Amino acid sequence: MNSAPKNEPDPLEPLVRFLKTDNGQRLSVCVFSIVATVLLLLFPGGRIALLVGIPFIFFVPGFAVVRLFFWKGTSVEARFVLSMGLSIVVVIFLALILVLTPIGLNSDTTRASLVTFSIAAVALEAFVLPVSRGMEGLPVQPKSVAKPMKVDKVVASMLGAALVVSAISLALIVTAEYPSRTYFAVTDSDNRVITNMTFAQGDNITVVLHMKNGEDGQRNFTVTGYGLNTVGFGSYTYSKVLDKGEEWNQTMVFNLTLDGYIRLDFDLFIQDDLQPPYKYGNLHLWIRVTA
Repeated sequence: MNSAPKNEPDPLEPLVRFLKTDNGQRLSVCVFSIVATVLLLLFPGGRIALLVGIPFIFFVPGFAVVRLFFWKGTSVEARFVLSMGLSIVVVIFLALILVLTPIGLNSDTTRASLVTFSIAAVALEAFVLPVSRGMEGLPVQPKSVAKPMKVDKVVASMLGAALVVSAISLALIVTAEYPSRTYFAVTDSDNRVITNMTFAQGDNITVVLHMKNGEDGQRNFTVTGYGLNTVGFGSYTYSKVLDKGEEWNQTMVFNLTLDGYIRLDFDLFIQDDLQPPYKYGNLHLWIRVTA
């Protein structure tokens, strides 16, 4: 008779057992956060970024919070739901903090804030508020001790907090005054940076003013060019109505009739409908004109 085949041990079983422990979960959160941050830096916008970015944003931060405050008395299913919901709350709060501080909100600060929060939450749980607090000396309870009513209250509290924070965030986004995306630049006639600052008397210097309407609607742009404290070079004024996102390049030619060190100034004024125009910015060039 053939003997019954022996069950081969699962090679992943030790890893699964380790991940069920407190230290295993702490280590996995820290390692995943660091690895995800590195991959997002190396492969921005790709499939790998999507693969690690979704759990990094929508699960890991909330899981760290669940281990801090909602671990005892909740089932595995409730912990999973709470981790996703609280992750959204954490991300919203971190975004608000970044927006309201000089740090600013961008992809780099977002990644840094997420990895910092996740590791800090793990450290706080490990050294200050461990999940085993208050359970010393108590008998081991069966695994299925979660009370459905308690889980419902926790989930309801989480959803309520998420709705409140989402409403506040939406109101801040709607009422926020976003910075202008208008730009104003000066180049030579070949659209290159002006590097030659020395000219002979009687030469001409040709410059191109580059403008783009980065405001939230149609605007009237007015650009002026002149020699500071001199009328020897003449002055120019051009105006154009630009739609949102529209660009405008204006060429100006100055005849250098005077010698010495001369400053050429360019001012940009923007007007919104019937409102008075305001000075958006000034550009200037110091040039040397030799006799």
